[in-house]
Amino acid sequence: MIRSMGVVGFLGLFLVTVGYAVLKSEVQTRQHSGPWTFGQVDARWTVTEFADLECPYCKAYTPALKAWVQKQKNVNLHWHHLPLDFHGSAAIHEARIVECAGELGGVSAFWQAVDQVFEQTLSNGLGFNGQLDIRDVNRQALMDCAVNNKQISLRISRQAEEAIKFGVTATPTVLIKDNKTGRSLKLEGAADDVMLLSAIDLLIQKNN
Repeated sequence: MIRSMGVVGFLGLFLVTVGYAVLKSEVQTRQHSGPWTFGQVDARWTVTEFADLECPYCKAYTPALKAWVQKQKNVNLHWHHLPLDFHGSAAIHEARIVECAGELGGVSAFWQAVDQVFEQTLSNGLGFNGQLDIRDVNRQALMDCAVNNKQISLRISRQAEEAIKFGVTATPTVLIKDNKTGRSLKLEGAADDVMLLSAIDLLIQKNN
């Protein structure tokens, strides 16, 4: 199953939260550019997961998808934020937390944060009450960044807008791209191993 979003509500909430962030002092980070990559950076195949950290289906699917990517020789995984409207502020706040973890601690810290949020959250907009324990990332700096860094908020908003342009309005959705040709194929829902390999095979056939 997949979850779909109310775009207007999300953008409205985003504007309110960004307005608040502008009043706060900015936390200095490394300002990561490009998507967070799991696996071989220069792989031929990229699976982009459009996901919401409060989506219960993403919570179940993302660990399985990462495990599948680890088994492949020429595939990597990109994360793409798509906080859903009905998951409210919890989804947006968690997206900020994982982005800030990456900014403060690098790509490994980003994926640690994703894993820990999924492990702790109650999902469906309920969030979590605990704290993340990210290697080499100060907890207070992480929280300050999540609350105050407007560039992080803008990045998440842009990713949500890009998802809509791709025709993605539900999570999880995956986009399989052949980095050799630029061709891609979109799969809605929790695509299993067979579906992912079939999508790659189909893209290969289009090259012949």
